[in-house]
Amino acid sequence: MSKFYLGIDMGGTSIKIAVVDDKANILEESSLDTDIKAQPKKVINDIVNACKILKYYGKVKSIGIGIAGDIDFKKGIVRFSPNLPRWKNVPLKKEIEKTTKKTVLIDNDANTACIGAFWLDLKSKSDNMICVTLGTGVGGGIIVDKKLYRGNTGTAGEIGHMTLEVNGNKCNCGNLGCAETYIGAKYLVNRAVELMKTKSSKNILKLSGNNNSNITPKILSAAAAAGDLTAKQIWSEAGEKLGVLLANIINFFNPDSIVLCGGISKAGEELLKHANKQIKSRAFKTAADSCKIVISKYTNKLGVVGAAMLVKN
Repeated sequence: MSKFYLGIDMGGTSIKIAVVDDKANILEESSLDTDIKAQPKKVINDIVNACKILKYYGKVKSIGIGIAGDIDFKKGIVRFSPNLPRWKNVPLKKEIEKTTKKTVLIDNDANTACIGAFWLDLKSKSDNMICVTLGTGVGGGIIVDKKLYRGNTGTAGEIGHMTLEVNGNKCNCGNLGCAETYIGAKYLVNRAVELMKTKSSKNILKLSGNNNSNITPKILSAAAAAGDLTAKQIWSEAGEKLGVLLANIINFFNPDSIVLCGGISKAGEELLKHANKQIKSRAFKTAADSCKIVISKYTNKLGVVGAAMLVKN
């Protein structure tokens, strides 16, 4: 008899909800807008009410929640979330368990994305894997012996804050040269604006409506696909930095798989071909050859599915 798990992916724009079976197949899904101005108690009530109207809700034994920020996994407390400015030390686990009478697990959204990738992209066939989330920021998750690894204080997987340049770009975390400052969406856009001061780029200009504030990684990807040399340079530089990061991960962790997800990963081969050159030249050959690097096909589903499957990982 199949078991059913409910997942909640709390983003800054929307909150995704899904019920999945024990093979991570989505049986039912829903969503609601995120009210970032509302008090936590109201948001929690809205989430619970949205869950209770699902057809499979009564069959669900556990609820998993993924949310960006500083999360105390053991106590189920949201210490801080950049997407929810009013949320400070919110006992989310306690509040939802009190209302639903179901087991609740809460974790950082990068960890839930990692679990989602383990189930959806790798079909739970990996033993030791790394997930790298490439979006506005750069994050990650770690699976060891098919179980999520959180580290001593719960911050394992902060891949975006590994240093690539000792005296490099200033990062929001306060460090210099973090991977996030070379591969994150904000950096890519800023790099495009910088290059366009001295280099022509008709494709980027056209796609952005001649307005630099409209430039996005998606536009840079489309421009590169059209042969734009400036856009290609941006992806070449980002790919090289990503490759150095992945080579370091391969040498240190020796995973059987690395899954790349998030909006930046959609650049696909334009990004990966440069990364692969760095991996080939920097990583130990046996370790690199045995590591499968995959671009997720399920980026928009990873968080909610991974949250649902928290109880199994």
